[in-house]
Amino acid sequence: MKRLHFNSQQILRSHYGLALLFVLTLVMAGLVAHGSWRRQALQHALTTQPVPTPRASFASTARPVVRPIVQPTLQDWPSAAEADRISADILSQADAMGMLFERAEFQSLPLAQPSLLIQRIKLPVKGDYLQVRYFLQQVLQRYPSLALSQFKLQRSDVMQTEVEAYIEFHLYLHKRGPS
Repeated sequence: MKRLHFNSQQILRSHYGLALLFVLTLVMAGLVAHGSWRRQALQHALTTQPVPTPRASFASTARPVVRPIVQPTLQDWPSAAEADRISADILSQADAMGMLFERAEFQSLPLAQPSLLIQRIKLPVKGDYLQVRYFLQQVLQRYPSLALSQFKLQRSDVMQTEVEAYIEFHLYLHKRGPS
């Protein structure tokens, strides 16, 4: 009997790591089962709640604000002669907002319609995420004929607030004079 007791103690000591691993597995399985049960209970509670309805007083008195969609016409578009000024203004706005850029690329592209022209503006910038968002909002509101054609964001470190953004605009222009 003593020998059996000694052997069982020796086996427990030699397999202490396995026993600990088994206990941890049981605890983790219990946590997963508890989480699954809580998820099902929450899902059931959410599906059985009534859908909130707007108050009747708001529905009867409030009138929806209808804003006409204003699309720029060809006459509203800037002329090709203004392309350099607009591009310089876009760069100065980025600079004024504290964003860093090493270079900017500009390229004029003809369209199928001979009276129209596109100026492609490629602008890689570095700055705070909110700065980049505000810059885009300001520039796009200021120039209705400016379209955002590409926008890529990259953040190299999770702890930093600075992002690298690649922004590409298309500035739609019209040629003045006979076409």
